[in-house]
Amino acid sequence: MNAIMAPPHPTTLQGLIDTGWESKTVKHEIRDNFTRMLAAGEELFPGIVGYDDTVIPEINLGLLAGHDMLFLGEKGQAKSRIMRMLTRFLDEWIPYIDHPDLPIHEDPTRPISGLGRRLVAEHDPDEIKIAWWHRDQRYAERLSPGTKFADIIGEIDPAKLTGGVSMSAEEALSFGLIPRMHRGIFAMNELPELDELVQVGLFNILEERDVQIRGYPIRFDIDVLILFSANPATYNRSGKVIPQLKDRIGSIVHTHYPRDRDLGIQIMQQEADISLDGDFPVAVPYFMQEIV
Repeated sequence: MNAIMAPPHPTTLQGLIDTGWESKTVKHEIRDNFTRMLAAGEELFPGIVGYDDTVIPEINLGLLAGHDMLFLGEKGQAKSRIMRMLTRFLDEWIPYIDHPDLPIHEDPTRPISGLGRRLVAEHDPDEIKIAWWHRDQRYAERLSPGTKFADIIGEIDPAKLTGGVSMSAEEALSFGLIPRMHRGIFAMNELPELDELVQVGLFNILEERDVQIRGYPIRFDIDVLILFSANPATYNRSGKVIPQLKDRIGSIVHTHYPRDRDLGIQIMQQEADISLDGDFPVAVPYFMQEIV
């Protein structure tokens, strides 16, 4: 794994402004880095074998179009691995407002919460502290079975209500994983297993890019790339994807098993991590690999 470099130096909003930093949405950020790497001839998906003419072109189109994506395929087809790999197209570091009461990583120039907007409006830029968020921390995933609305979207916090906060106020909310991944990537595995009420709760996030909790008129313009994975068998057995939710997912990427034996052997060699060098190399005859 590559070593994480030290974050950039500016520690105040004024210092950030002086550097000429420009705010981008997460999908714009991914598209810019993707096109730069593509133009430079860099390997886009290292370690992914057998998808050069099928899956990877579909992913590339989805990234260029700024789509949320559903990876549809059987087990063992690198769906989760590819989703986690998309962080490589994020900027290495992005700045956020450094304040203990902010529950999300606010864009210093485009805050979405009431507190974030007040901080920017009421303080001089050289008084507003900023910190830096590394791309490896801008990814979160969740397994669908057992996931509740509060886990990924949010809930009213009873402790805040007892403290005198109004139930319809923004400060009464406790955020779930998706709002906390504002300016990052969120992945939901085994989508058909997700409770239908929770799937309905995702409608606004995917279409209007806002969060509404318990029907209260509190809106957050969430900036997040949302990824899903699903096994086709679950469509007919244990669960389903609500059609309205599926319609809101921009790209469906179909994965598959290796199309020929040589590719399957190449993947097996890569994932087995068997030492072929050193003092005690492991030699596996090719005919045995074919049998396996």
